[in-house]
Amino acid sequence: MTCETPKNKTGKVLLTALAGAGVGALAGILLYSQKSIERRRKFRNLRVDHRLHLRGDWDQLKTKLQHAYTQLTNEDLTYVEGKGHELVGRLQAKLGMRKRQVVKMLNAL
Repeated sequence: MTCETPKNKTGKVLLTALAGAGVGALAGILLYSQKSIERRRKFRNLRVDHRLHLRGDWDQLKTKLQHAYTQLTNEDLTYVEGKGHELVGRLQAKLGMRKRQVVKMLNAL
């Protein structure tokens, strides 16, 4: 059995604190290095944009959709500016597609 003096305990606490600071600094360098920032930026660009960007006259787009999908009614294709999520939800239910697919299809028109 060894008897620890307060001096030994202080040294251990100091050593542990320094080791924790070193590990924290290393993690910070690895996570926020220029290479990892570029990697995160690249990953963000790979993600599919879920926002609806309708271009052109909605009546023309609606006509194209009705020709492509005959089961869609005028009520299904009602679009109010700023409420595109409602349109996407109706088309999802009617066409049995995922949100990502519906948004991609609408943005491609």
